[in-house]
Amino acid sequence: MRNTAKEHLRMKNLFARLRKNAVIDTLCTLEGNAKPCLYLEPLWGIPYNLYAPLASVYMAALGLSPTQIGLISTVFLASQMCWALLSGVLTDKLGRRTCTAVFDCISWTIPALLWTFAQDFRWFAAAAVFNGAWRVTETSWDLLMIEDAPESRLVHMYTLTSIAGLLAGFVSPIAYFFVQKFTIVPTMRFIYGFTCVMMTSKFVILYFLSKETSVGKRRMEECRGVSLFSRLWDSRKVFFRMLRSRRILLTVAFVACYSGICNVNGTFWPLLITDKLGIPTEDLSIFFTIKNLFMLVCYFVVAPRLDVRRFRHPVLLGLCLLIAQQLLMLLMPAGAYWPVVLAVVLEALALSILDPMRGSLQMINIDREERARMLSYFYAMCMLTTSPLSWLAGVAAEADRALPFAMNLVLTLIACGLICILWKERRTDIDGEAA
Repeated sequence: MRNTAKEHLRMKNLFARLRKNAVIDTLCTLEGNAKPCLYLEPLWGIPYNLYAPLASVYMAALGLSPTQIGLISTVFLASQMCWALLSGVLTDKLGRRTCTAVFDCISWTIPALLWTFAQDFRWFAAAAVFNGAWRVTETSWDLLMIEDAPESRLVHMYTLTSIAGLLAGFVSPIAYFFVQKFTIVPTMRFIYGFTCVMMTSKFVILYFLSKETSVGKRRMEECRGVSLFSRLWDSRKVFFRMLRSRRILLTVAFVACYSGICNVNGTFWPLLITDKLGIPTEDLSIFFTIKNLFMLVCYFVVAPRLDVRRFRHPVLLGLCLLIAQQLLMLLMPAGAYWPVVLAVVLEALALSILDPMRGSLQMINIDREERARMLSYFYAMCMLTTSPLSWLAGVAAEADRALPFAMNLVLTLIACGLICILWKERRTDIDGEAA
């Protein structure tokens, strides 16, 4: 009995020490919509990480040419742009809860079914149109999760979202095992069928475990009897308000720079490593594993110390780490493994700071009552800005595999300047409100 009591006390003390970590404490004390939103996220993340790395290989196996695969990406991007512009009015009209359930099914359940039974280009093109509707749930799900939550918890909630995605990513090697055993097409058909079941289950469970937010109820009441097109036309006033707000424009510019940096890193980092530095393709998985493991540790060690209300220093630190990573990528010699490992560690540390801060900065710098419509324009403006960056990086990579990272270096320096100006703007606004 005495040993049992000691063991119980030891476990209690361990749990108390763990609760001192702000991220773990947030996980243990989640309330309202944040609880089902975050706890159910693996039901989406696991199937997504199983199929995503092999999606283009599956298309090629079904006879699609590289040009057709590129065209599908273009259709997907165009679809996202259109849905992003509609996301705000749809979220206000239907409510955060209903909009998330309906458009989750449109953007994931329907495409997963199409991918499962796909025969040719037309199936994938149709799936891309539906899949682009995830931009609607990007707005509605975010607002469902955070709208009734305290502002001080935002960074930690976005950290938990990133952790859920990161943990789900560790299942992706399972898909490669099944491909070796059963070949690509039957494996992917099974995975897409599994995706349809898992994701749809998540959408239904979330609908029944969540409730409409306080702001969502007010917006639904305002939209009652107003047509979708009238609401969309009225949204132009919100758009012009955004254009007149320096804080919002600075936030859009910062997020666009950061998104561009991440896109270039994700797309051209493997090409630089294999083509210019001469590191074997099979070794890439080692670096990705190191990055994911290090990010996971940083999310529990670094993220608990972050506060979006004091964003300047942590964001600048993250950007400086990215600058060091870009310089290392530009200067490292061919065949050198340790500089690559160091670059991966620097990027992981930077992303563990910047990922949760980016989402939180979006939320605190836009009007609470108009978050839905403002977020829709916010995402559309970011996509419009970052789309040419990927093309420019591709042109640069044709000349030299390292040039995209020189472009990233410039973008990171611009982001540093933007965050300093944004900090001054926010402090000025807060001081003005206090006066």
